[in-house]
Amino acid sequence: MSSLTLLGTGTCQIEYERRASSVLLELAGTYVLFDCGHGVVQRLLEAGVQHNQIDHIVLSHFHPDHVSDLVPFLQAGAWSKRNPRTSDIHLYGPSGIKKVVSGLMNVFGANSFQQPSYAVVVHEIIEESFTIGSQRFDFSSLPPAGNHGLRFTWHGKSYALTGDSYFHSEEIVFLSNVDLAVIDSGHIEDSDIVDLAVSSHAKHIVCSHLYREIDALQLQKLARQRGYEGIISTGRDLMVFVL
Repeated sequence: MSSLTLLGTGTCQIEYERRASSVLLELAGTYVLFDCGHGVVQRLLEAGVQHNQIDHIVLSHFHPDHVSDLVPFLQAGAWSKRNPRTSDIHLYGPSGIKKVVSGLMNVFGANSFQQPSYAVVVHEIIEESFTIGSQRFDFSSLPPAGNHGLRFTWHGKSYALTGDSYFHSEEIVFLSNVDLAVIDSGHIEDSDIVDLAVSSHAKHIVCSHLYREIDALQLQKLARQRGYEGIISTGRDLMVFVL
C-alpha cells in the first residue's frame, strides 16, 4: 500500500497536539520524508516507521520548523543501538543545502551523522525536478523564503505539498487541478485559502502548517458559492491518505 501521512501539521509554536512541518510518503515500499521539523522523529515511531527505513529526505527550505529534527534523525542513524542505519541517507534541497549539512557536520562532527558502513549523500536541486529511483518529483519555487514545493504523479493522480507559501500566482499554478494538496495555511488568510481553491480547482485541499484554528467546512461552503466542487479539510498529525 502506498500512502501519504501528515507527521506534523504545526509550526514553530510548541503545541501538544501538533508537531512542526513534515509529510511522509510511502511509494511502493520507498519512504520519502518531506521536511523534518521538531517532534517529527517521535511521530515516525507513532506512524510505525523506524528512522532507518527512510533513505530520502527532501527539505523545502531551511527554516528551523522545517529542518530542526534533521539532527536527531541523523544522529540516531549513526549511534542508536536500536535499528542503526546501514544504508545511505539521501538529502535533497534547494541551493544552500550542501552548506547547511557541511556546517552541521563541522559543529557536531561527521561521525555524528554517518559511519563507515553508509554515507550522507547531499543533492542540491538546481533544476525544477529530480528523481528518486524511477519516480519523478517536481521541485517548484514558491515565494517567499526560498521555499520549494513538491509535486508528483502516482498511479494517475497528482499530489502537491507546499512547505511555506503565501498566496500568489505561482502557488495557483502549482496546485492547479491536483487530486490532493497539502498547503501551508498559516501564512495566509481564510480568504486566500478560498481563492486558492477556486482558482486552482484542486480536488482536495488539506490545510496544514497551522498557526490558528481553521473552520474548513465554512471555507468549503464559501468556495462552493463561487463554483468550487472540491473538498477543503483541516489536517491533523498522523492523518493518513491512501494513494
